Amino acid sequence: MQPIPRFWEKVVSPATDADGKPLRLTIWGWSTTSLGHAREVAGRRLAETVARLAAGARLGRYYPRMPLREQTLQEFHGTDGTLIAATTRNRYGAEVLNTDRVLIADVDLPQAPTPLVRAGGLLRRLLGAGTPGPEPAADPAALALNRVRAFDAAHPELGAHVYRTAAGLRVVITGTAAAPDSPEADRILQELAADPVYVRLCATHKTYRARLTPKPWRCGAPRITITWPYPDQDTAERTEAWIRTYRQRSRPYATCHLIERLGATPGRDEGLILDIHDRATVAGPEVPLA
Repeated sequence: MQPIPRFWEKVVSPATDADGKPLRLTIWGWSTTSLGHAREVAGRRLAETVARLAAGARLGRYYPRMPLREQTLQEFHGTDGTLIAATTRNRYGAEVLNTDRVLIADVDLPQAPTPLVRAGGLLRRLLGAGTPGPEPAADPAALALNRVRAFDAAHPELGAHVYRTAAGLRVVITGTAAAPDSPEADRILQELAADPVYVRLCATHKTYRARLTPKPWRCGAPRITITWPYPDQDTAERTEAWIRTYRQRSRPYATCHLIERLGATPGRDEGLILDIHDRATVAGPEVPLA
């Protein structure tokens, strides 16, 4: 996967839109190498935006896209030394796994569980001994799981690793080289009924994402918006203090419960990513999800 930019710089400049209305543009630049390069990127993007506006473009349609502006926490490399995954902190403070080496599908259920989801009857049956009995046809969790099992049966060359989350299922597919912005990835994600917003996010940023730590509001932590890079020392100190509180509040909760693993055995690098994911997210069914 491509490295996530570590360096960010912004430029602020007046401009005029297609109707002659004055604007104040804030344009970010990014780099994996230096702040100087990030400033160059910001200046180039500003010039491109001003030129588009002068040509009659509407800002809402042509405002240039950029990578997710998130702090990189750790990078992971495969057996050949290439970057295969990275963890970042998202805008509301949770840690996120980013990778293109395994396909990750985020499947929301039509009727989301309560904010602090404890292991219910369905999950106990899925995690219990023996083969689960038939579920009621109207049970959205059972329908989603059956869809994953049908996908696995149709693709025996792939592996499917299924987890319960607070809002649905997370499905990690191994054995496919489908890039996040490829038609093949879109087909698989559609077949698994992945969340459409998540599908667009993967294609736009060319990475699959999986939240590793609980959502703050589900574990009693105060809400915060992470401003990265920190604009000043005061913001940095307040954010670090919030992170300490968040870690303490989220300790009694899990992000996932493992339901089952299906299909082919993952490769070595895929197994490494699964291990990174599981060590951060999985706990027993008695631990509430958040």
